[in-house]
Amino acid sequence: MKLSKIFLTLSGIGALGLSVLFLESYRELRQFRIRKVERKLPGVKGRVLFLTDYHEAVGGKMNPKLLKAAEDACPDLILVGGDFVNGNEESENYQPALDLINGLTGIAPVVYAYGNHEKKMIYHSETDGFHWDDYRKGLDPEVTFLVNQWKDFRLKEGIIRVYGLDMEIPYFMKHGETLSTECMERYLGPADSPYPILLLAHDPSWGPVYGKWGADLTLSGHYHGGIIRLPLLGGIVSPKSDLFPHFDHGMYEEGDTRMLVSSGLGQHTIPVRFNNLPEMVLIEFV
Repeated sequence: MKLSKIFLTLSGIGALGLSVLFLESYRELRQFRIRKVERKLPGVKGRVLFLTDYHEAVGGKMNPKLLKAAEDACPDLILVGGDFVNGNEESENYQPALDLINGLTGIAPVVYAYGNHEKKMIYHSETDGFHWDDYRKGLDPEVTFLVNQWKDFRLKEGIIRVYGLDMEIPYFMKHGETLSTECMERYLGPADSPYPILLLAHDPSWGPVYGKWGADLTLSGHYHGGIIRLPLLGGIVSPKSDLFPHFDHGMYEEGDTRMLVSSGLGQHTIPVRFNNLPEMVLIEFV
């Protein structure tokens, strides 16, 4: 009898905990914040707004508020860090991403680098008839795509060089390929620039490699802040199923690594967030 009561009590506590988790997750997925970060770059002043991992967030319902917040931030440049779509989306599902990005082009120049879901969408388009070409055609032609390319941009004061890294899918996998500085140079060439280098590189697990290659600041996402964040311990899991991943969220300055990791704006597959608000990041170079 006592064991039965203990079991019922534990079951009730577990059910209550799950209810709190999903109710809070429902709330958080429909909110967002602008996280402000100050950085020093030689000879550069200005504002850069960084968005990543949109994943068709709640069907576009946040788009008007996101666009208003982006406009109020008065950025000189907007950087999109990938995974704005889901890798196997049908055409009717990526319209929210088109609406958001095309709205952003009226605020500041927009630069877009691929994440793993853009890569998956391209592969599915080749094999299963998905709609990558339609998605690209639906985007404002003013959007600058950086696919293992770079471009210089003038901010309020000074110039930055933005690179967009486009890795193959195995580099995103737990037991896939290992990224090295030699691989980085094959993708991007040497980091030879008269201006500070910002690198859009979706997967933060290779942060030390990005720094050794020569990035002055890397902007990443991909981990969604670890999905559920615990006090002191941080995010609990990465897309590679690593528990408590090191580069889960925030600014990292370790050795050669200078990397900012955003928790992103949306979620996919398992729509759960806890203690982990979606965000845009406003970087002010001072």
